[in-house]
Amino acid sequence: MIRASGILSLLLVASALGDVIDDFEYLSVGEMCDLLPQETSFLRPSTCDSWVTCAGNYSVLEQGGCAAGLTYNKELGRCAQASGAVCPYTGNIAVQPKNLCANESDGAFVEDPSSSDCRGYVLCRNQRQIKANCPNELIFHPKSRSCVYQNQYECPTSQTKKTSPACRPLSNNTRLADPVHCDQYLECVDEVLHSRSCPVQEAYDADLGVCVPVERVNCYETAALPEPENTFCLDNVTGKARTGYLADDLSCSQYYICGKPIGEKHDTEPKHLSCPQGQYFDFEKLSCRDRLNVRCQLDRCVGTNLTYVNVAGDCQSYGRCSGGITVSLGHCPEGYFFDERNQGCSQTNYHYIACSA
Repeated sequence: MIRASGILSLLLVASALGDVIDDFEYLSVGEMCDLLPQETSFLRPSTCDSWVTCAGNYSVLEQGGCAAGLTYNKELGRCAQASGAVCPYTGNIAVQPKNLCANESDGAFVEDPSSSDCRGYVLCRNQRQIKANCPNELIFHPKSRSCVYQNQYECPTSQTKKTSPACRPLSNNTRLADPVHCDQYLECVDEVLHSRSCPVQEAYDADLGVCVPVERVNCYETAALPEPENTFCLDNVTGKARTGYLADDLSCSQYYICGKPIGEKHDTEPKHLSCPQGQYFDFEKLSCRDRLNVRCQLDRCVGTNLTYVNVAGDCQSYGRCSGGITVSLGHCPEGYFFDERNQGCSQTNYHYIACSA
Protein backbone atom coordinates (compact mmCIF):
# COMPACT_ATOMS: atom_id res chain seq x y z
CA MET A 1 0.00 0.00 0.00
CA ILE A 2 1.24 3.50 -0.82
CA ARG A 3 0.67 5.85 2.11
CA ALA A 4 -0.37 9.40 1.31
CA SER A 5 2.37 10.64 3.62
CA GLY A 6 4.97 8.90 1.47
CA ILE A 7 4.16 11.08 -1.49
CA LEU A 8 3.38 14.22 0.46
CA SER A 9 6.24 16.32 -0.87
CA LEU A 10 5.08 15.81 -4.45
CA LEU A 11 1.43 16.34 -3.73
CA LEU A 12 1.87 19.51 -1.70
CA VAL A 13 3.22 21.12 -4.84
CA ALA A 14 0.24 19.89 -6.81
CA SER A 15 -2.37 20.82 -4.21
CA ALA A 16 -2.07 24.58 -4.53
CA LEU A 17 -2.27 24.37 -8.30
CA GLY A 18 -5.22 21.99 -8.16
CA ASP A 19 -7.25 24.75 -6.51
CA VAL A 20 -7.34 26.50 -9.88
CA ILE A 21 -9.84 23.87 -11.05
CA ASP A 22 -11.68 23.74 -7.72
CA ASP A 23 -12.17 27.51 -7.83
CA PHE A 24 -12.93 27.66 -11.55
CA GLU A 25 -16.24 29.47 -11.08
CA TYR A 26 -14.53 32.16 -9.01
CA LEU A 27 -11.73 32.91 -11.49
CA SER A 28 -11.70 35.91 -13.79
CA VAL A 29 -12.92 35.14 -17.31
CA GLY A 30 -9.34 35.57 -18.53
CA GLU A 31 -8.08 32.96 -16.08
CA MET A 32 -10.89 30.63 -17.14
CA CYS A 33 -9.91 31.02 -20.77
CA ASP A 34 -6.30 30.17 -19.93
CA LEU A 35 -7.53 26.69 -18.99
CA LEU A 36 -9.73 26.31 -22.08
CA PRO A 37 -8.93 25.91 -25.79
CA GLN A 38 -8.94 29.07 -27.88
CA GLU A 39 -12.34 30.37 -29.03
CA THR A 40 -14.24 28.24 -26.49
CA SER A 41 -17.65 29.73 -25.63
CA PHE A 42 -19.24 29.13 -22.23
CA LEU A 43 -21.89 30.38 -19.82
CA ARG A 44 -20.57 33.00 -17.46
CA PRO A 45 -20.73 31.39 -13.99
CA SER A 46 -23.55 32.39 -11.63
CA THR A 47 -25.61 33.78 -14.53
CA CYS A 48 -28.17 32.39 -16.94
CA ASP A 49 -28.00 34.91 -19.77
CA SER A 50 -24.35 35.99 -20.04
CA TRP A 51 -21.62 34.34 -22.08
CA VAL A 52 -17.89 34.44 -22.74
CA THR A 53 -15.91 33.52 -25.86
CA CYS A 54 -12.18 33.05 -25.34
CA ALA A 55 -9.69 34.76 -27.61
CA GLY A 56 -8.25 32.98 -30.63
CA ASN A 57 -5.32 33.63 -32.95
CA TYR A 58 -7.23 36.35 -34.79
CA SER A 59 -9.77 37.40 -32.17
CA VAL A 60 -9.94 38.83 -28.65
CA LEU A 61 -11.83 37.68 -25.57
CA GLU A 62 -15.48 38.68 -25.91
CA GLN A 63 -18.29 38.89 -23.37
CA GLY A 64 -21.96 39.38 -24.06
CA GLY A 65 -25.50 39.06 -22.74
CA CYS A 66 -28.61 37.52 -24.23
CA ALA A 67 -31.49 39.64 -25.46
CA ALA A 68 -34.39 40.18 -23.04
CA GLY A 69 -36.22 36.96 -22.21
CA LEU A 70 -33.55 34.62 -23.60
CA THR A 71 -31.20 32.23 -21.79
CA TYR A 72 -27.75 31.13 -22.90
CA ASN A 73 -27.75 27.50 -24.05
CA LYS A 74 -24.24 26.24 -23.35
CA GLU A 75 -24.71 23.13 -25.53
CA LEU A 76 -25.79 25.17 -28.56
CA GLY A 77 -23.30 27.94 -27.82
CA ARG A 78 -25.91 30.70 -28.30
CA CYS A 79 -28.91 32.37 -26.67
CA ALA A 80 -32.27 30.60 -26.92
CA GLN A 81 -35.75 30.62 -25.46
CA ALA A 82 -35.64 29.89 -21.76
CA SER A 83 -37.86 26.86 -22.28
CA GLY A 84 -35.16 25.28 -24.44
CA ALA A 85 -32.25 25.61 -22.03
CA VAL A 86 -31.65 24.57 -18.45
CA CYS A 87 -29.66 27.10 -16.46
CA PRO A 88 -27.37 25.30 -13.98
CA TYR A 89 -27.40 28.33 -11.70
CA THR A 90 -31.16 28.78 -11.26
CA GLY A 91 -31.63 28.68 -7.50
CA ASN A 92 -28.28 26.94 -7.30
CA ILE A 93 -25.65 29.65 -6.97
CA ALA A 94 -22.32 28.12 -5.97
CA VAL A 95 -21.63 28.21 -2.24
CA GLN A 96 -18.43 27.56 -0.41
CA PRO A 97 -18.23 24.00 1.01
CA LYS A 98 -17.93 23.34 4.71
CA ASN A 99 -14.51 23.06 6.33
CA LEU A 100 -13.66 19.34 6.42
CA CYS A 101 -10.68 20.05 8.67
CA ALA A 102 -12.58 21.84 11.43
CA ASN A 103 -12.40 18.82 13.76
CA GLU A 104 -9.29 17.11 12.35
CA SER A 105 -5.78 17.05 13.79
CA ASP A 106 -2.97 18.89 12.01
CA GLY A 107 -1.52 16.80 9.18
CA ALA A 108 -4.59 14.55 8.82
CA PHE A 109 -5.70 13.23 5.44
CA VAL A 110 -9.46 13.12 4.77
CA GLU A 111 -11.67 12.18 1.85
CA ASP A 112 -12.55 14.94 -0.60
CA PRO A 113 -16.31 14.53 -1.22
CA SER A 114 -16.10 16.75 -4.32
CA SER A 115 -13.69 14.36 -6.07
CA SER A 116 -15.36 12.77 -9.09
CA ASP A 117 -12.99 9.81 -9.40
CA CYS A 118 -11.85 9.03 -5.82
CA ARG A 119 -8.38 10.40 -6.53
CA GLY A 120 -8.92 13.57 -4.51
CA TYR A 121 -8.23 14.01 -0.82
CA VAL A 122 -7.73 16.88 1.61
CA LEU A 123 -4.66 17.58 3.76
CA CYS A 124 -5.43 19.49 6.95
CA ARG A 125 -2.95 22.20 7.96
CA ASN A 126 -3.91 24.40 10.91
CA GLN A 127 -7.56 23.50 10.19
CA ARG A 128 -7.12 24.75 6.60
CA GLN A 129 -8.04 22.53 3.67
CA ILE A 130 -5.35 21.77 1.11
CA LYS A 131 -6.75 19.78 -1.79
CA ALA A 132 -4.59 17.26 -3.64
CA ASN A 133 -4.87 14.20 -5.87
CA CYS A 134 -3.30 10.77 -5.62
CA PRO A 135 -0.82 10.00 -8.43
CA ASN A 136 -2.01 8.33 -11.62
CA GLU A 137 -3.60 4.89 -11.19
CA LEU A 138 -4.01 5.43 -7.42
CA ILE A 139 -7.17 6.38 -5.53
CA PHE A 140 -7.81 7.59 -1.99
CA HIS A 141 -9.07 5.04 0.55
CA PRO A 142 -11.20 6.92 3.13
CA LYS A 143 -10.75 4.32 5.90
CA SER A 144 -6.98 3.85 5.66
CA ARG A 145 -6.64 7.52 4.65
CA SER A 146 -4.00 6.67 2.09
CA CYS A 147 -3.48 6.40 -1.65
CA VAL A 148 -3.91 2.80 -2.80
CA TYR A 149 -4.06 0.86 -6.04
CA GLN A 150 -7.51 0.54 -7.62
CA ASN A 151 -7.68 -3.19 -6.88
CA GLN A 152 -7.43 -2.36 -3.16
CA TYR A 153 -10.50 -0.13 -3.02
CA GLU A 154 -13.60 0.18 -5.19
CA CYS A 155 -14.61 3.75 -5.87
CA PRO A 156 -18.35 4.10 -5.11
CA THR A 157 -20.49 4.62 -8.20
CA SER A 158 -22.23 7.52 -6.49
CA GLN A 159 -18.91 9.36 -6.15
CA THR A 160 -17.86 8.83 -9.75
CA LYS A 161 -21.09 10.48 -10.89
CA LYS A 162 -20.83 13.65 -8.80
CA THR A 163 -20.99 16.78 -10.91
CA SER A 164 -18.16 19.28 -10.88
CA PRO A 165 -18.63 23.06 -10.44
CA ALA A 166 -15.98 23.52 -13.15
CA CYS A 167 -18.25 21.78 -15.65
CA ARG A 168 -21.43 23.69 -14.85
CA PRO A 169 -20.80 26.60 -17.23
CA LEU A 170 -19.20 24.44 -19.95
CA SER A 171 -20.74 22.44 -22.76
CA ASN A 172 -20.48 18.65 -22.77
CA ASN A 173 -17.07 17.23 -23.71
CA THR A 174 -15.27 20.53 -23.12
CA ARG A 175 -11.63 20.06 -22.18
CA LEU A 176 -9.61 21.96 -19.59
CA ALA A 177 -5.87 22.00 -19.10
CA ASP A 178 -4.53 20.09 -16.10
CA PRO A 179 -2.84 22.77 -13.95
CA VAL A 180 -0.13 20.34 -12.77
CA HIS A 181 0.56 17.72 -15.45
CA CYS A 182 1.14 18.75 -19.06
CA ASP A 183 0.70 15.20 -20.34
CA GLN A 184 -2.83 15.10 -18.91
CA TYR A 185 -6.03 17.09 -19.33
CA LEU A 186 -9.54 17.26 -17.87
CA GLU A 187 -12.80 16.67 -19.69
CA CYS A 188 -16.40 17.45 -18.74
CA VAL A 189 -18.79 14.61 -19.54
CA ASP A 190 -22.38 15.13 -18.33
CA GLU A 191 -20.99 17.73 -15.91
CA VAL A 192 -18.62 15.18 -14.35
CA LEU A 193 -14.95 16.09 -14.54
CA HIS A 194 -12.72 13.27 -15.78
CA SER A 195 -8.93 13.12 -15.87
CA ARG A 196 -7.46 11.96 -19.19
CA SER A 197 -3.92 11.11 -20.27
CA CYS A 198 -2.27 11.87 -23.60
CA PRO A 199 -0.60 9.06 -25.60
CA VAL A 200 3.07 8.32 -24.94
CA GLN A 201 5.40 11.06 -26.22
CA GLU A 202 2.52 13.52 -26.45
CA ALA A 203 1.25 16.28 -24.17
CA TYR A 204 -1.81 18.51 -23.96
CA ASP A 205 -1.67 21.84 -25.76
CA ALA A 206 -3.63 24.34 -23.67
CA ASP A 207 -4.39 26.60 -26.66
CA LEU A 208 -5.36 23.93 -29.18
CA GLY A 209 -7.19 21.67 -26.74
CA VAL A 210 -5.62 18.48 -28.12
CA CYS A 211 -2.63 16.26 -27.46
CA VAL A 212 0.35 17.02 -29.69
CA PRO A 213 3.97 15.76 -29.89
CA VAL A 214 5.89 16.86 -26.81
CA GLU A 215 8.37 18.93 -28.83
CA ARG A 216 5.50 21.10 -30.18
CA VAL A 217 3.35 21.46 -27.06
CA ASN A 218 2.32 24.74 -25.41
CA CYS A 219 1.64 23.70 -21.82
CA TYR A 220 -0.57 25.52 -19.35
CA GLU A 221 1.73 27.90 -17.46
CA THR A 222 1.94 25.84 -14.25
CA ALA A 223 1.81 22.38 -15.85
CA ALA A 224 5.03 20.40 -16.14
CA LEU A 225 6.10 17.64 -18.47
CA PRO A 226 7.06 14.34 -16.81
CA GLU A 227 10.65 13.23 -16.69
CA PRO A 228 11.57 11.20 -19.80
CA GLU A 229 10.85 7.53 -19.25
CA ASN A 230 13.91 5.35 -18.62
CA THR A 231 14.00 2.95 -21.59
CA PHE A 232 17.32 1.26 -20.83
CA CYS A 233 15.52 -2.01 -20.06
CA LEU A 234 13.74 -1.93 -23.43
CA ASP A 235 15.42 -3.52 -26.43
CA ASN A 236 15.11 -0.89 -29.16
CA VAL A 237 15.50 -3.47 -31.92
CA THR A 238 13.00 -6.13 -30.80
CA GLY A 239 10.82 -3.89 -28.64
CA LYS A 240 10.96 -6.48 -25.87
CA ALA A 241 11.92 -5.98 -22.25
CA ARG A 242 15.47 -6.75 -21.10
CA THR A 243 15.99 -8.21 -17.64
CA GLY A 244 18.90 -9.02 -15.31
CA TYR A 245 22.35 -7.44 -14.98
CA LEU A 246 23.35 -5.30 -17.96
CA ALA A 247 26.44 -3.19 -18.66
CA ASP A 248 25.89 0.55 -18.90
CA ASP A 249 26.07 1.77 -22.51
CA LEU A 250 27.88 4.93 -21.42
CA SER A 251 30.27 3.77 -18.70
CA CYS A 252 32.61 0.79 -18.36
CA SER A 253 32.36 0.87 -14.56
CA GLN A 254 28.60 1.10 -14.18
CA TYR A 255 25.77 -1.36 -14.71
CA TYR A 256 21.99 -1.71 -14.42
CA ILE A 257 19.75 -4.27 -12.81
CA CYS A 258 16.54 -4.58 -14.85
CA GLY A 259 13.62 -6.15 -13.04
CA LYS A 260 10.99 -8.38 -14.63
CA PRO A 261 8.38 -6.56 -16.74
CA ILE A 262 4.98 -5.91 -15.20
CA GLY A 263 2.42 -7.03 -17.73
CA GLU A 264 4.05 -6.04 -21.00
CA LYS A 265 5.76 -2.97 -19.54
CA HIS A 266 9.54 -3.00 -19.13
CA ASP A 267 11.21 -1.91 -15.90
CA THR A 268 11.24 1.90 -16.01
CA GLU A 269 13.11 2.30 -12.70
CA PRO A 270 16.13 -0.05 -12.94
CA LYS A 271 18.83 0.08 -10.31
CA HIS A 272 21.94 1.91 -11.56
CA LEU A 273 25.13 0.90 -9.74
CA SER A 274 28.87 1.59 -9.95
CA CYS A 275 31.87 -0.68 -9.46
CA PRO A 276 34.62 0.41 -7.02
CA GLN A 277 37.34 2.75 -8.30
CA GLY A 278 39.68 0.93 -10.71
CA GLN A 279 37.17 -1.80 -11.59
CA TYR A 280 34.94 -2.39 -14.60
CA PHE A 281 31.72 -4.39 -14.90
CA ASP A 282 32.25 -7.77 -16.59
CA PHE A 283 29.00 -8.75 -18.30
CA GLU A 284 30.05 -12.36 -18.87
CA LYS A 285 30.99 -13.02 -15.25
CA LEU A 286 28.49 -10.56 -13.80
CA SER A 287 31.26 -9.16 -11.64
CA CYS A 288 33.23 -6.00 -10.93
CA ARG A 289 36.84 -6.79 -11.88
CA ASP A 290 40.21 -5.12 -12.33
CA ARG A 291 39.73 -2.78 -15.29
CA LEU A 292 42.62 -4.40 -17.16
CA ASN A 293 40.79 -7.74 -17.08
CA VAL A 294 37.65 -6.42 -18.77
CA ARG A 295 37.17 -5.69 -22.45
CA CYS A 296 35.30 -2.39 -22.89
CA GLN A 297 35.00 -0.38 -26.09
CA LEU A 298 34.05 2.90 -24.35
CA ASP A 299 36.45 5.71 -23.46
CA ARG A 300 38.77 4.19 -20.84
CA CYS A 301 39.76 7.62 -19.50
CA VAL A 302 36.29 8.10 -18.07
CA GLY A 303 36.20 7.66 -14.30
CA THR A 304 39.95 7.33 -13.75
CA ASN A 305 42.70 9.64 -12.52
CA LEU A 306 45.35 7.92 -14.67
CA THR A 307 47.29 9.98 -17.20
CA TYR A 308 47.68 7.17 -19.74
CA VAL A 309 45.48 4.13 -20.41
CA ASN A 310 45.55 1.07 -22.61
CA VAL A 311 43.56 1.21 -25.83
CA ALA A 312 40.98 -1.45 -26.66
CA GLY A 313 42.13 -3.72 -29.50
CA ASP A 314 45.81 -2.59 -29.60
CA CYS A 315 48.18 -3.36 -26.74
CA GLN A 316 50.98 -1.25 -28.28
CA SER A 317 48.90 1.94 -28.25
CA TYR A 318 47.88 4.18 -25.38
CA GLY A 319 45.54 7.06 -24.78
CA ARG A 320 46.36 10.29 -22.94
CA CYS A 321 43.68 11.45 -20.51
CA SER A 322 42.70 14.99 -19.61
CA GLY A 323 39.55 15.99 -17.75
CA GLY A 324 38.32 12.40 -17.71
CA ILE A 325 38.36 11.87 -21.50
CA THR A 326 40.88 10.68 -24.09
CA VAL A 327 42.46 13.71 -25.76
CA SER A 328 45.12 12.01 -27.90
CA LEU A 329 46.58 8.63 -28.85
CA GLY A 330 50.18 7.43 -28.79
CA HIS A 331 52.08 4.31 -29.88
CA CYS A 332 54.95 2.46 -28.22
CA PRO A 333 58.15 1.79 -30.25
CA GLU A 334 58.38 -1.41 -32.27
CA GLY A 335 58.66 -4.41 -29.94
CA TYR A 336 57.23 -2.55 -26.93
CA PHE A 337 53.79 -2.79 -25.34
CA PHE A 338 51.99 -0.30 -23.18
CA ASP A 339 51.64 -1.23 -19.51
CA GLU A 340 48.85 0.76 -17.86
CA ARG A 341 49.86 -0.36 -14.36
CA ASN A 342 53.32 1.14 -14.67
CA GLN A 343 52.28 3.99 -16.96
CA GLY A 344 54.89 3.26 -19.61
CA CYS A 345 55.99 1.14 -22.56
CA SER A 346 57.52 -2.27 -21.76
CA GLN A 347 59.12 -5.08 -23.74
CA THR A 348 56.87 -7.46 -21.83
CA ASN A 349 53.44 -8.05 -23.29
CA TYR A 350 51.13 -8.74 -20.38
CA HIS A 351 48.27 -9.59 -22.76
CA TYR A 352 45.80 -7.49 -20.85
CA ILE A 353 42.26 -8.38 -21.82
CA ALA A 354 41.52 -4.65 -21.89
CA CYS A 355 43.67 -4.17 -25.01
CA SER A 356 43.44 -7.58 -26.63
CA ALA A 357 41.82 -7.81 -30.03
